[in-house]
Amino acid sequence: MAQKVEAQGGKGGNQWDDGSEHDAVAKIQVGAGGIGIQYVKFDYVKNGQTEEAPLRGIKGRSIPADPFVINHPEEHLVSVEGWYNPEGLIQGLKFNSNKKSSDVIGYNDGTSFTLQVQDKKIVGFHGFAGDYVHSLGAYFAPLTSSTSLTPAKKLPALGSDEGTAWDDGAHHGVKKVYVGQGHDGVSAVKFEYVNGSEVVVGDERGKPTLLGFEEVS
Repeated sequence: MAQKVEAQGGKGGNQWDDGSEHDAVAKIQVGAGGIGIQYVKFDYVKNGQTEEAPLRGIKGRSIPADPFVINHPEEHLVSVEGWYNPEGLIQGLKFNSNKKSSDVIGYNDGTSFTLQVQDKKIVGFHGFAGDYVHSLGAYFAPLTSSTSLTPAKKLPALGSDEGTAWDDGAHHGVKKVYVGQGHDGVSAVKFEYVNGSEVVVGDERGKPTLLGFEEVS
């Protein structure tokens, strides 16, 4: 049975509920208006078929963000970050999968909240909406074999064997890559990984210079 996490924000407008009988979230569409998030719309996957839920809120004169597409079953929605104002209107939203994150849609201003449950994925949403989205909550389900990864395969390192050997171990995915700039090439590297809903920051490998690191992903 899915775990219901209560909606965060206000209770204006009408209550809505997409339900929890889905396998995963497939696509997220959000529109931001002048004073907050004006609508949200979610597509889900159930038994291999896509199901479109109704638009929650109104389009009005909102500016639609690029859809956040989740490539089920290899990818799943891990968490949602959000902000709401004293009037109970959602100001901004950010969505995080096990492979990528969206930009902040709207404004990261006001009271912040996070919808997340350790080692579970989001399979449905609920909340309140009228002319704007007032609140957002989610349903979480355990990760299944369809979202688990195959065992890691270790490939040999290419280059010379000088210096000290290092190993960050195996993780579910790589989130960010940082490359340290040197006068004669790459002086250091650092990686940020994802393990389920947890972000793991690896150690700096090499000797950083005053030129610092550049994020390349």
